[in-house]
Amino acid sequence: MISMSEIGKSMHESLLGPPKTQRGKCRNCGSQLELYELDFKRSSKIMKCIRCGMLHVYKKDIIGKWRLFKAQKPDVPPR
Repeated sequence: MISMSEIGKSMHESLLGPPKTQRGKCRNCGSQLELYELDFKRSSKIMKCIRCGMLHVYKKDIIGKWRLFKAQKPDVPPR
């Protein structure tokens, strides 16, 4: 017997796709990245490492996939 929650879950996955579990890994330390900034006009996004704070700039290519453009340390304001 199929329960209603299983039907709802399968319907949700068929409409929206499976949930995304991995967001990316840092080039410096290998830790997970979190979304820091999203710019629709420039088709770019900035992801920030949760451990070391390194910023990873991604841009969309011709096909529409996100490609790493550059990875940089965040700017530290002078004292």
